[in-house]
Amino acid sequence: MSTRPHISQFYCGNCRTWQTQESSFGRWLRNNKALDASDGHCFVDQDYIVHKFKTHGGRDFQLLMALEIKTMGAEPTAAQRDTLHLFNQVMRNRKQTPTKDMRFQAGTAPLRVFSTLAGRDVQLRIFGVHVLRFSGMGPDDSETIHWDRTPIDVATLTALLRFDLDPDTLKPLDLRIHHPKPPASLFASEIAAE
Repeated sequence: MSTRPHISQFYCGNCRTWQTQESSFGRWLRNNKALDASDGHCFVDQDYIVHKFKTHGGRDFQLLMALEIKTMGAEPTAAQRDTLHLFNQVMRNRKQTPTKDMRFQAGTAPLRVFSTLAGRDVQLRIFGVHVLRFSGMGPDDSETIHWDRTPIDVATLTALLRFDLDPDTLKPLDLRIHHPKPPASLFASEIAAE
């Protein structure tokens, strides 16, 4: 098995032809025989990182996921699926609870990370890697859109990218803190009231 030819293309309206959509680095990778798939190499370009840096917790609670985009109805190859699945497993930090079975969603990524923009540690919920497939080139010219393997519409896509919907379940995303901290001390508040 050798490295596949590059198939992602775009239509140039000026010259009215289809052109290969590939960076110079991508072309170099594809043509470098020392990095061929037959030697066990798989390169997957990361299409988009979606980062919501402001939530109900301001900048102290942030959301993150990665998207692999496929156009013209293309599916990830077996090698890409395996690579994306490996990456997905380390790109998650949702926790299982006694009432929430998330064994396929939970990962071991850190829950708190340092934000250079905020200048401090922030809480980060990481939703892994998702495959977004268009039957055309994008939302505007596609008859069908799939999030992972589920058909969706443009409004649902927008809600997913806004994190209004849970990227794993496509249900409204619940960002409430389920175990709020108790008041510092009931006894202290009673003393203050005297």
